[in-house]
Formats: sequence, C-alpha cells, structure tokens
Amino acid sequence: MGVDEVLDEIDRRIKRLQAEIEIAEERMRYLEQFGAPQGPSGYMGDHSFYYLLLLGIWAFIGFLVLLYLRNRLPSGVRVPILPYAVIAAAMVALPIVYNVLQGRREEKTLLEEAEERGRLARLVLSRFYRPFREAVEKNDLRAMEALADALLGDPILAEAMERTMEGDPKIVAYALYLYTRYSPELRDEVAEAIERLNNRPVRALLLELIGGQRL
Repeated sequence: MGVDEVLDEIDRRIKRLQAEIEIAEERMRYLEQFGAPQGPSGYMGDHSFYYLLLLGIWAFIGFLVLLYLRNRLPSGVRVPILPYAVIAAAMVALPIVYNVLQGRREEKTLLEEAEERGRLARLVLSRFYRPFREAVEKNDLRAMEALADALLGDPILAEAMERTMEGDPKIVAYALYLYTRYSPELRDEVAEAIERLNNRPVRALLLELIGGQRL
C-alpha cells in the first residue's frame, strides 16, 4: 500500500463529510421552510397531551350538563354561566396550545440537531482531514505531529472526531506519533495500533509504513 492509496482513503472520508454537510444544510432548509415533519399524531409523543385532552372534554361535557340543569331549575334560581363558559373554553384550548408549543419545540430541536451535525462535519473536515491530506502528500512529519497534538489538546476537535465516527482521537493521535517517530523497533507497536484503529486513512498510513501487510 502506497501514499496514493492513503490519499484515496482520505478523499473518501472527505467526500463522506462533505455529503454529511450537504444533507445537514438541506435538512435545515427544509425545517426552516416547512417546519418539523409530523406523523399521524402530530406532536403527541407524551401522555401530557392526552391528559389535557381528557380534561378539556370533561370540562366541555360539564358545561353542557350545567346548561341543561340551568334550564330545568326554577325561574327564581340563577346559575352564573359566564365563569363556567370561560373555564370550559380554556380547558378545551389547553391541549391545542400544548400541541402547538410541542411542535415548535420539536422543530427547534430538529433544526439544532441538523445544525450541529453540519458543524461537527465541517470541523473535522477543516481541522483534521484537509491538513492531514496535505501532510501526507508532502510527507510533512511535523504537520502530522501537530495534528496528533491537536487531537489530544483540543477537546472540541476530539469530541467532533468521536461524534462523527471518525475514530478515537487518542488512538488516532498515538498512531500519528508512531508514524512520525517510527523505527524498526516500533514495528510491534505499529501492528497493535493498526488492530485498534477504526480510522481507515490513518490505518492505511500505518500499513504503508510497514509495507502494506494486512494484519
């Protein structure tokens, strides 16, 4: 396995992240234009809506019963209807208001999630893969070591690597250090690192280092 194969692996990851960014941006545009997608039940994901709905139905039925009884009471007995009408209307409106608020909250959550996925993909792309590709292309060992330092010293980049499923930042950093400081005595450590790596470009780099043997 040579440098060209390593660059090919890097390019595949770059394309995947670019696609992730495009999907996130498209989803954000959709949510901003149309709002959060609704299933058959709208935003009634918890039991609170159903409790409020039953309460509203109970209040409405109670108001109808009150109207019925009021018409059957003696003419001298007056029952104030307006306060009960206001209470019944409020109770009927509660589940509707709740459903609307839940929908807006869900829309905001989905929008934030799409924005976060795009942000993480951009971060890994700009602060790891693009400088990594340049370092591999130029065989710049100092740049690779700087990337390893960033993975260990920058918690934002490390978190982005993990959340985008681009590998454990500590293992990736260790692999880069091995590459920059390799000597024949470190062959066993390199072989062990290859087994532990789930970042394909860095794994390809170490395989190139020891002659491309699949371990």
